[in-house]
Amino acid sequence: MLGYILKRVVSLLVTFIVVSLIIFSLMRVIPGGPFDEDKMPLSPAAKAKIMAQYGLDKPPAIQYLRYMASALRFDFGIPYQSPGETVVQLLGRAWPPSLILGGLGMLIGTPLGMLLGIMAALRRNRPIDYFASGLSTLGMTVPVYVISLMLMLVFGVWLKWLPTSGWGTPVNWILPVTAYAVTPLAIFARYTRSAVLDTLNKPFVTVLYAKGLPFRLILFKHILRNAAIPMITVFFPVLIGITTGSIFVEQMFRVPGLGSYFVTSIQKRDYPLEMALILLLTLMVGVAYIITDLAYYFLNPRTRVKGTE
Repeated sequence: MLGYILKRVVSLLVTFIVVSLIIFSLMRVIPGGPFDEDKMPLSPAAKAKIMAQYGLDKPPAIQYLRYMASALRFDFGIPYQSPGETVVQLLGRAWPPSLILGGLGMLIGTPLGMLLGIMAALRRNRPIDYFASGLSTLGMTVPVYVISLMLMLVFGVWLKWLPTSGWGTPVNWILPVTAYAVTPLAIFARYTRSAVLDTLNKPFVTVLYAKGLPFRLILFKHILRNAAIPMITVFFPVLIGITTGSIFVEQMFRVPGLGSYFVTSIQKRDYPLEMALILLLTLMVGVAYIITDLAYYFLNPRTRVKGTE
């Protein structure tokens, strides 16, 4: 088991380095730079001074090595768009809104999606099944910015019940949280329905029915318990995606979270912030998959193949 964990950690580190190299190279290959301003052009001397101040006058290889050496000490530099604070301070300020919105969206969407999936599986080919399948399909295929626009149009413009932007009060959270919740609701409704249906068709369920056990006991003690194992595959990756912010949702509802900084860091060519955000997301996704594998290992002994002991 320890050897398996070490292999996954090494694989994560290799992925981390490869992603950092690709992102660093792409940022430098794209024409333009963070201090190429058309409206207020800098003099060559002023631009050269700023480039030297941020280390951008060095060869790309030196810039990369310096950045990664500092990143290992959790020093991601100074964001160009907010030079009065460090990247770590900016992330600490921007992450709470993303965590609140993502956490609430997950808290609402996950149980509703699972409940809808269970009801659809138990009432297969009934109206509730068609409703759940249609809702999950729409939630997984319709872009989140379209859903956000519809929420803003209906509840903000037509009905005038809720504000369409801002972050000041919990009332401002309702529409973005609803938009956040659509994704986990759709994903968990579809996966839960599929997992419960697959478990219902297992031979051991037929044996339990034949023994005369009540349906409620079979459902909660056996069917849902076995159906919950495949759900681990999607839970942690979805959780990471939600808690690191939605680019479209946060931009459209003017939420000052991590998602909005993904956009501004690219638009303003903010190299330190852009690198930090992508490396953070890469690390969190990698850790999420390792946790998923470990959860599988402990919850389902049948997945303990040779090499994981």
